[in-house]
Amino acid sequence: MTIWSMAGGAILLALGGYAAWLWRRVWLHRQALRTQRRTQQARVLDQLEVLARTVVQGQVNVTEGALRMATLLDLLVEPPQQPVDLAAIHQLAAAAEPFARGVQRQALARADRRQQDQHREQLEAEQGKAVEAAAARLLAVLPQWRSVGCA
Repeated sequence: MTIWSMAGGAILLALGGYAAWLWRRVWLHRQALRTQRRTQQARVLDQLEVLARTVVQGQVNVTEGALRMATLLDLLVEPPQQPVDLAAIHQLAAAAEPFARGVQRQALARADRRQQDQHREQLEAEQGKAVEAAAARLLAVLPQWRSVGCA
């Protein structure tokens, strides 16, 4: 065996070891990402459950509940395997999106605030029951969504 073949073998062995090390790092990174996605999904589902329950029980304003639930549904890491009709939630959230909230609402003139309140109350009268029904459907399907988890 010549020195060149021994050097070539050593280089190949070193490159193979480096490739194995890199592959292991990629595998560990993918595992960490899966764990992070599962954790995020579980958190979002927990928050959805609490929020849907408060909407069904009337503990939160239907418009506020729809806005928050629509946002949380958009944050789901994995789309649910068991689809459920939640269009009413998204519809009310989209209709209420232009309303001023927080500091912007406080900065509104009293007449503008009253006008927004009247519009919101009209939307809630028209769509409130449908949103509550959608929240109840969401509560019914959440255990199935949890059992599937993230791939």
